[in-house]
Amino acid sequence: MSCRNYFISMLCLSILSCSTENSTDTLSAIQVRTHMDETSSIVTEKDLDEPIGIYLKESADAESLIDGVADYAVTSQAIYLLPIKEQRIVQFDRQGNFVKTLIREGQGPQEFAGMLSGIQVDEPHDRLYLFGSKIWEYSLSGKLIQSIQLPLPVMYSRFIESDRIAAVSMAFIPFQAGSFGIGTLTREGELLCQKNNFSTPALSAEKTGLTAHVASGMSYDGHSVLFKSGANDTVFRIGRDTISVACVLRLENSVEESIRSLDVSDFSDIAGLKRNPHDIFVQDILETQSHFYFRCRYNQGYNIIAVHKTDGTVQVERCKMPLTMSEMGDLGTYQYGLLGMFGTNTFPVWGRVFGHELVQVVSPSELDFYQKHNPIELPKSIQTSTIGENPIIIIYKFKN
Repeated sequence: MSCRNYFISMLCLSILSCSTENSTDTLSAIQVRTHMDETSSIVTEKDLDEPIGIYLKESADAESLIDGVADYAVTSQAIYLLPIKEQRIVQFDRQGNFVKTLIREGQGPQEFAGMLSGIQVDEPHDRLYLFGSKIWEYSLSGKLIQSIQLPLPVMYSRFIESDRIAAVSMAFIPFQAGSFGIGTLTREGELLCQKNNFSTPALSAEKTGLTAHVASGMSYDGHSVLFKSGANDTVFRIGRDTISVACVLRLENSVEESIRSLDVSDFSDIAGLKRNPHDIFVQDILETQSHFYFRCRYNQGYNIIAVHKTDGTVQVERCKMPLTMSEMGDLGTYQYGLLGMFGTNTFPVWGRVFGHELVQVVSPSELDFYQKHNPIELPKSIQTSTIGENPIIIIYKFKN
């Protein structure tokens, strides 16, 4: 099957399992492949103000030490962190002062149990959500409101409304048994819409399901979740009651890459280290009001693809890497905060959108490696003499 025919067949199957709505996403198919080796600079200065660096200060309290950041959330008043090695939620203020361990793992009345996969804040409604075997709902002051047990096994879920949860299925469960794919649920666990008909003619139905080769991310306004499977070129938007097409990237990947993304029986290369270097794997998604940004593994490194949401203009920038991909994985930083857009060759930009801010987390070890092997110009608010062991939070305000 040709790449073109495969793309068309997958686009026709894009929305079959739930109702659709007229989406504000009006982009046609974006030709990406032709830009991947003709990289330039993605300039962010016109969209973002000068960054502010916040040092997470270490105090006499040993709990102020953070070993790395697995997930994070920022409000107008506070910074909430989920450390990599410790199952707890740590609170700092916006000046970087340690406040306290807000929530602990355990069996106590205010504690959560088990491993967490992510956190989310809803400042207007005074809510902090923890995602793991359940969803734990807290106030921002750390008071447990309730725990929610979803009826479906999921590897990614986020609240997109106070009564709606967008979710992505747990990996390596075949669709054939009628299992969940992506979709929206209520707090009570009612499945409102879903899609689990990702497929390729090259793979038998009993082996077809979502694997680890997917990407998920919150929309810039927090009211939907973006999802990309390596099985096809479509980026889906999981909304309140619908699943729609956000955009279509003409990646023109190999059939082998499509099979890899869907074959739940193949555990031989979960990390994707054996993939064809010319295949494009979308690993992270970032949406702003004006652009989609996709951080992709390509040709033994990382590229950032920027797609303008109005006119479909595409820019591609090659991330500067001081070490190999394998060595970067040993740095102990989950976020890969410095694999971003250098733009004007000053400081790499990547992160997550919280309201009117783009927030980036950088580990001292990662920054140290960059400075030693491929020096970068630091923002004025960051001085290496004051860098300690804790991560650095970098905040950019959107100009518009």
